[in-house]
Amino acid sequence: MTFSLAVGKPVSDNFSFDFTLAHLFEPRKHMMKSVWSKTILSLLLVCSSSVAVGQTADLVFTNASVLTMNDDSPTAEAVAVTGNQITYVGDAAGAEALVGDNTEVFDLGGDTLLPGFVSGHDHLIAQGWNTRGVNLFGVESVEDALASIKEYADANPDEDIIFGFGFNRSVYGRWPTKEELDGVLPDRPAFILDYTIHDIWMNSKAFDLGEVSIDEPDQVPGVMYWQRDAEGEFTGIGIEFQWAPAYRTAGGWNIESDLAGFQQVNYAAAVETGMTAVHVPLIAMPTVTDAELVKEDEALVLEYLQGLEQAGELNLRTFVATAFKDPTGDPAAVVEHTLSLREKYDSDMLRIWGIKIHPEGNWGSKTSWQLEPYEGTDSRGAAAIEGEKIMATYLLANAAGIPVGTHVDGSQTVRNTVNAIMAARGAGFDVPNNLLHHYFTVPDTEHRLVIENGIMVNTTPAFQSDWDGEDENALALLGRARVEAQYARYSSLMAIGHNVSIASDVPSSPIDMIAPLFNVEIAMTLQDPQNPESKPFPLSRKPATLEQALKAITIHPAAQQAMEDKIGSIEVGKYADLVVLDQDITTVAPRDISDIKVLGTVMDGRFTHRDGI
Repeated sequence: MTFSLAVGKPVSDNFSFDFTLAHLFEPRKHMMKSVWSKTILSLLLVCSSSVAVGQTADLVFTNASVLTMNDDSPTAEAVAVTGNQITYVGDAAGAEALVGDNTEVFDLGGDTLLPGFVSGHDHLIAQGWNTRGVNLFGVESVEDALASIKEYADANPDEDIIFGFGFNRSVYGRWPTKEELDGVLPDRPAFILDYTIHDIWMNSKAFDLGEVSIDEPDQVPGVMYWQRDAEGEFTGIGIEFQWAPAYRTAGGWNIESDLAGFQQVNYAAAVETGMTAVHVPLIAMPTVTDAELVKEDEALVLEYLQGLEQAGELNLRTFVATAFKDPTGDPAAVVEHTLSLREKYDSDMLRIWGIKIHPEGNWGSKTSWQLEPYEGTDSRGAAAIEGEKIMATYLLANAAGIPVGTHVDGSQTVRNTVNAIMAARGAGFDVPNNLLHHYFTVPDTEHRLVIENGIMVNTTPAFQSDWDGEDENALALLGRARVEAQYARYSSLMAIGHNVSIASDVPSSPIDMIAPLFNVEIAMTLQDPQNPESKPFPLSRKPATLEQALKAITIHPAAQQAMEDKIGSIEVGKYADLVVLDQDITTVAPRDISDIKVLGTVMDGRFTHRDGI
């Protein structure tokens, strides 16, 4: 049976998919089972918690500044945990009655207890292939970058390939070249990723090892392409994963041998910052632009994570979006693949959340799609996945009951995606947690639709501050008027209590910026926590309050994962996902928030991190 899309205006004159009704209704059966299961579980939790109040607890946190993120009861003095559930929230006297011989009691002396932090956007699982070798974050010129690369290569003569990451053409004032890299590395191939991991800098040996011919076509001209000079020769720069096949051919991707090491390091770093859950908006791998290869890698990664879950060793709740970045990809095939994985991975510890569409590049390299040209140019950028496929993906996925998130870097892509979400709602598909990721440059019309219709948003505050020259880059490429009118509008959403989550987008920012409290500080100050000379940016934005910023790392991202009834706030019957800080956060100056130490992280009733508690 052919499933034709006809919602409001037609998607296009001849746009339809072979998508059987079974594909749509079977997931809805599954969804109904899930709804009943959640309802029964909720009733059981309520019943068990009422009984548990008269029993002794396993953990009691008392004499604390408890910030619950529950509007009906925003503060408390004590919290008790029995098994993997919160069984008491209230005053210290009530908690004392739950202390038994085997209860572990923590007197916090007025320090803060919060719900476990939920990351709304970090590519944590496989992050590591993209941070090998020489680290160029903070290096401010091509000359200094070359010196760092040479120093690293000289210190590592046994490395057959020199990898690196973090170069920033905006700070340098220009793109570096193949010839410059050849000058310091004439005999070994070098693959140096930029700070976003979207673009790469390669020398001649890397082109040879990657088997890149001079007549290799661009995957999507203007979006995924090799930079060339006036004579058509490679400059050494590959844009928006055009370089990925060469990188794989050269041996830069070895998922079977590297995955476990990468995941363990990343998750260990995350739990030290108080994180108890993460939304992985596609597993960032150098197969992401090839639909068939990325399916294979997703299957391997998820099987590995499920093994950890079954062994009780998965220390972050992990909600994964499948990837749709291949410009030749078929929306119906992506939806069908996602549903098949959801059948296998659908627990509160490991779940296929939905689909992540990555239709464009980023505005920093002028490869995101804007409604207006980039400053001083005639180019609006472009997209590899345009409006028709975005529309089709939302309609098909939402009809099957699964959400879709889209990388909306440019204002044209914001418009295309908001139109798709509204069309899906108009068709009667009630999926409240569709997501807009990044939300950088947003026109008035779409911003109003987001507010009026409660469309959920995730963003990375650092990328919209003066961190690593992002302010100067924004002003140069977007212009002052557009920046002040359309840029960093997440802060205005936070001011009205809109569902916004904030996260670091590792590895597009380094792993040492992963802490949720790092993002809280930026949202509250509009400044870079690492730079004492940082200035608020943009000038037209208003900083968030502490409550608004904390909700953006707790209850809001929990709702984006459809988990707000189980995590994201401290309430009786919810999972015991908690964070203990070393001071009362309500008394800390905003510019000092990121310096607060996490003493303990509790996930599912067990400590995943303890340091001083």
